[in-house]
Amino acid sequence: MTKKTESPEQLIQRFTKRSMQLQVRKQEIQSVYDEYIKLERDLTRLEGSMQAIEYVAFGKMPGDGNHDKFKDHKPVRHNDLRSLD
Repeated sequence: MTKKTESPEQLIQRFTKRSMQLQVRKQEIQSVYDEYIKLERDLTRLEGSMQAIEYVAFGKMPGDGNHDKFKDHKPVRHNDLRSLD
């Protein structure tokens, strides 16, 4: 027994209905997605800030894969800067 296929008109009607449903759902979740993107940016910025502070304070290189060829170092302390004059 062969399966009956939908006509092009039926397919267009079904796809139009489904497209409208998806557009409504997309609008419902857009604000949540926007907040997610903002949080991701904030977390990335904070991670970079933490890496910068760890580098200045402790000489620790970021473990992000971009600095693997560099070794950690002993940072110069504020009091030690006078001896550099």
